[in-house]
Amino acid sequence: MASKRLLLAEFAVWVLAVGGLVAGGAVLVGYLVGGTLVAAKYAVFLVGVALFGIGSLGIQPTPSYKDEKRVTLESKRQTGFEARLQEIPPLRGERVPFDQRVSRDKKVFAASLVVLGVSLVMEFGFGIRP
Repeated sequence: MASKRLLLAEFAVWVLAVGGLVAGGAVLVGYLVGGTLVAAKYAVFLVGVALFGIGSLGIQPTPSYKDEKRVTLESKRQTGFEARLQEIPPLRGERVPFDQRVSRDKKVFAASLVVLGVSLVMEFGFGIRP
Protein backbone atom coordinates (compact mmCIF):
# COMPACT_ATOMS: atom_id res chain seq x y z
CA MET A 1 0.00 0.00 0.00
CA ALA A 2 1.37 3.37 -1.04
CA SER A 3 1.70 6.05 1.63
CA LYS A 4 -0.78 8.92 1.77
CA ARG A 5 2.04 11.36 1.10
CA LEU A 6 2.94 9.52 -2.10
CA LEU A 7 -0.70 9.33 -3.22
CA LEU A 8 -1.12 13.06 -2.60
CA ALA A 9 2.10 13.81 -4.48
CA GLU A 10 0.96 11.72 -7.47
CA PHE A 11 -2.43 13.48 -7.42
CA ALA A 12 -0.82 16.94 -7.26
CA VAL A 13 1.69 16.20 -10.03
CA TRP A 14 -1.06 14.84 -12.32
CA VAL A 15 -3.46 17.72 -11.67
CA LEU A 16 -0.84 20.45 -12.09
CA ALA A 17 0.64 18.86 -15.22
CA VAL A 18 -2.72 18.33 -16.92
CA GLY A 19 -4.14 21.66 -15.76
CA GLY A 20 -1.05 23.54 -16.92
CA LEU A 21 -0.85 21.79 -20.29
CA VAL A 22 -4.57 22.23 -20.99
CA ALA A 23 -4.56 25.88 -19.93
CA GLY A 24 -1.40 26.58 -21.95
CA GLY A 25 -2.85 24.86 -25.00
CA ALA A 26 -6.11 26.77 -24.67
CA VAL A 27 -4.23 30.09 -24.40
CA LEU A 28 -2.23 29.25 -27.51
CA VAL A 29 -5.22 28.13 -29.57
CA GLY A 30 -7.39 31.00 -28.35
CA TYR A 31 -4.73 33.55 -29.21
CA LEU A 32 -4.01 32.02 -32.62
CA VAL A 33 -7.71 31.84 -33.53
CA GLY A 34 -8.89 35.12 -31.99
CA GLY A 35 -5.73 37.20 -32.22
CA THR A 36 -6.16 38.74 -28.77
CA LEU A 37 -5.54 37.80 -25.17
CA VAL A 38 -9.27 38.23 -24.53
CA ALA A 39 -9.96 35.40 -26.99
CA ALA A 40 -7.29 33.33 -25.24
CA LYS A 41 -8.94 33.95 -21.87
CA TYR A 42 -12.32 32.94 -23.27
CA ALA A 43 -10.79 29.74 -24.64
CA VAL A 44 -9.26 28.90 -21.25
CA PHE A 45 -12.59 29.56 -19.55
CA LEU A 46 -14.60 27.45 -21.99
CA VAL A 47 -12.16 24.53 -21.78
CA GLY A 48 -12.20 24.82 -17.98
CA VAL A 49 -16.00 24.71 -17.90
CA ALA A 50 -16.04 21.68 -20.22
CA LEU A 51 -13.54 19.83 -18.01
CA PHE A 52 -15.55 20.85 -14.94
CA GLY A 53 -18.68 19.32 -16.47
CA ILE A 54 -16.95 16.09 -17.44
CA GLY A 55 -15.25 15.84 -14.05
CA SER A 56 -18.49 16.60 -12.22
CA LEU A 57 -20.31 13.83 -14.03
CA GLY A 58 -17.41 11.46 -13.45
CA ILE A 59 -17.28 11.91 -9.68
CA GLN A 60 -20.98 11.22 -9.23
CA PRO A 61 -21.65 7.92 -7.49
CA THR A 62 -23.00 5.03 -9.51
CA PRO A 63 -26.82 4.94 -9.26
CA SER A 64 -28.17 1.99 -7.28
CA TYR A 65 -30.21 0.82 -10.26
CA LYS A 66 -27.20 0.66 -12.64
CA ASP A 67 -24.11 -1.51 -12.79
CA GLU A 68 -21.76 1.19 -14.03
CA LYS A 69 -21.49 4.96 -14.42
CA ARG A 70 -22.75 6.69 -17.53
CA VAL A 71 -19.73 9.03 -17.75
CA THR A 72 -16.26 8.04 -16.57
CA LEU A 73 -12.66 8.50 -17.63
CA GLU A 74 -11.43 5.47 -15.71
CA SER A 75 -9.56 2.62 -17.33
CA LYS A 76 -7.75 -0.51 -16.19
CA ARG A 77 -4.35 0.68 -17.44
CA GLN A 78 -2.28 3.81 -17.15
CA THR A 79 -1.53 5.93 -20.17
CA GLY A 80 1.96 6.70 -21.43
CA PHE A 81 1.56 10.24 -20.11
CA GLU A 82 0.79 8.91 -16.63
CA ALA A 83 3.81 6.61 -16.82
CA ARG A 84 6.06 9.57 -17.68
CA LEU A 85 4.63 11.55 -14.76
CA GLN A 86 5.89 8.79 -12.45
CA GLU A 87 9.44 9.83 -13.39
CA ILE A 88 9.00 13.42 -12.15
CA PRO A 89 10.20 14.28 -8.64
CA PRO A 90 8.83 13.64 -5.99
CA LEU A 91 7.59 10.41 -7.63
CA ARG A 92 10.92 9.37 -9.16
CA GLY A 93 12.05 6.10 -7.67
CA GLU A 94 8.77 5.54 -5.81
CA ARG A 95 6.15 4.07 -8.11
CA VAL A 96 2.53 4.32 -7.08
CA PRO A 97 0.63 1.19 -8.16
CA PHE A 98 -2.03 2.15 -10.71
CA ASP A 99 -4.86 0.47 -8.81
CA GLN A 100 -4.10 2.52 -5.66
CA ARG A 101 -4.06 5.96 -7.28
CA VAL A 102 -6.76 8.58 -6.93
CA SER A 103 -9.37 8.08 -9.66
CA ARG A 104 -8.89 9.83 -12.97
CA ASP A 105 -12.37 11.35 -12.67
CA LYS A 106 -11.37 13.16 -9.47
CA LYS A 107 -8.12 14.29 -11.06
CA VAL A 108 -9.95 15.74 -14.09
CA PHE A 109 -12.32 17.59 -11.77
CA ALA A 110 -9.37 19.06 -9.85
CA ALA A 111 -7.54 19.91 -13.10
CA SER A 112 -10.64 21.80 -14.25
CA LEU A 113 -10.34 23.97 -11.15
CA VAL A 114 -6.72 24.71 -12.06
CA VAL A 115 -7.74 25.71 -15.60
CA LEU A 116 -10.57 27.90 -14.27
CA GLY A 117 -8.07 29.40 -11.80
CA VAL A 118 -5.81 30.33 -14.72
CA SER A 119 -8.79 32.04 -16.37
CA LEU A 120 -9.50 33.89 -13.13
CA VAL A 121 -5.89 35.05 -12.81
CA MET A 122 -5.89 36.19 -16.45
CA GLU A 123 -8.99 38.28 -15.83
CA PHE A 124 -8.42 39.72 -12.35
CA GLY A 125 -4.67 39.37 -11.99
CA PHE A 126 -3.59 40.59 -15.43
CA GLY A 127 -6.70 42.63 -16.27
CA ILE A 128 -7.52 40.78 -19.49
CA ARG A 129 -11.16 41.82 -19.95
CA PRO A 130 -13.36 42.57 -22.95
